[in-house]
Amino acid sequence: MDLNQVIPNIRMRLPSLTRTEQSIAENFLKPHFLQKSTSIKEVAERLGVSTALIVKVSKKLGFSGFKQLKDALNAQHQSDTFLASEQLEPDDSCEQIITKVLQNSINALTEILNFVDAKMVSAAADAIVNAKNIELYAAGGSTIICEDFQHKLLRFGMRASVPRDRHLMLMSASVLSSSDVVLVVSHSGQTVDLMDAVRLAKQSGAKIISITNNYHAELSQLSDYPLYAPASPEPLLGKNGTARLVKLAMIDSLYATIAGKIPEQVEDNLEKTTKAVALLHR
Repeated sequence: MDLNQVIPNIRMRLPSLTRTEQSIAENFLKPHFLQKSTSIKEVAERLGVSTALIVKVSKKLGFSGFKQLKDALNAQHQSDTFLASEQLEPDDSCEQIITKVLQNSINALTEILNFVDAKMVSAAADAIVNAKNIELYAAGGSTIICEDFQHKLLRFGMRASVPRDRHLMLMSASVLSSSDVVLVVSHSGQTVDLMDAVRLAKQSGAKIISITNNYHAELSQLSDYPLYAPASPEPLLGKNGTARLVKLAMIDSLYATIAGKIPEQVEDNLEKTTKAVALLHR
């Protein structure tokens, strides 16, 4: 595992753990929680769990055992490129809040830059370019990400649909074919309102592109082109903040890759769509 991918890989395995296991793993991710000299017995006592459970969690996170996990985390924490994300504190000043929010955003984008699979992004872009119909599925806060992509594609003259409820997604999925593509955005990769439609789209023969934070989710397993956007699980600045940011960055990367594959179409339609809305900016 690449040094810069240690923490993102752990984060994307968190959803597959039990609540107790997640709590243990989240402590592992805290800077300075695991020192080089920290023993497994010390960690078990600090967290009030057995050493056997510590080993089990380490293996579920993709390591051979606790020592390999500890060494990998220490190596990333001590690397020149590592910057720890910070949580907000009740007594933070406005200046401190702004600094933490923006620094965490920079950290998240640096993290995905070191993690992204360029070949998979290119393959997903090819699927979209060659698709007869493009459907964009999401629920809750992720819907705005699909709407942003829909807007971007239209500037190229590529039409995409964003069904806005479960019924519309199911109807959409039922009439797809092997010439169609569905892009699904879901942080957890297991949102109930999405998965019935994704399964039906897969049965219909459509290609599935996903952007998620969960390696082991059913969505990842059903996807022909799984794209991963790792982000902190922390509720305020994590899954409701930087998670959205990295998904938008992934969408922008996909959008720009598509543009590079159809330059003449992009140039022609960008001119048309820009002129069409020019009157709105007088």
